Amino acid sequence: MTFNVLMYHEFRERGDVDVMNPSTISVAQNYQDALPTVLFSYIDDFKEQMNFLKSEGYHTLTLQEMKNFYEKGIPCPEKSVLITFDDAFQSVHKYAYPILKKLQFQAVSFVVLGWLSQKKKIFDPTVSAVMSKQELEEMKDVFEFANHTTNLHKRYSNGTTEMQTTSFQELKEDLERCGEYVTYPDVFAYPFGIFASEDTKRLAEVGIHYAFTTVPGINTKSTPLLELHRDTVMLDCTLEKFKTIVERGTKK
Repeated sequence: MTFNVLMYHEFRERGDVDVMNPSTISVAQNYQDALPTVLFSYIDDFKEQMNFLKSEGYHTLTLQEMKNFYEKGIPCPEKSVLITFDDAFQSVHKYAYPILKKLQFQAVSFVVLGWLSQKKKIFDPTVSAVMSKQELEEMKDVFEFANHTTNLHKRYSNGTTEMQTTSFQELKEDLERCGEYVTYPDVFAYPFGIFASEDTKRLAEVGIHYAFTTVPGINTKSTPLLELHRDTVMLDCTLEKFKTIVERGTKK
């Protein structure tokens, strides 16, 4: 039994993406960065992709179903796919959530707790703003929430992240704080997909049981649980490309 995991970040209408420049992020934490436009999806493409999954009888996994597969040997339903969204950007609430809800799909949001704002902001397509706690709560009928750090989602010019360089005690406290808020505190996504073998060891020691990379590919019973695969659905992903990704995960 295998399953595929999809990763999304940001959504825009066609014409609202500056494909030549990354999008400045806006978060509650004092941190400046920009999101590459390749990590955006056009909302009409996303709708077409989700409609394909529905029409072809795909099952959208919950994290508990995934855990049951690994921990109890309970097979995932046929044609299973786990749909994930990193960083909790406002556009997920505005565009993706209504589509998923209409199709009665399940999904996962990897939350950077320190990035969430206390109050709703007016949606601005020129920046990548993270949603408020209220907006996140409004999606609970579709979304489960998992750990993406509290304040350690920072990247350095040398290619490392703060999650990797912080002390063990600070890492533990940070993940525990985020874990108190999210639905699944022991399910994690590596910031920027960056990790090394030492990181998997540290995560295991602080109680993380599952960690998602950005390494593409299917997940099987033998996939290391702290190195689970995810396929990034990139800007201008055609339906044919999308089919190739998800159909890979239906292999027995």
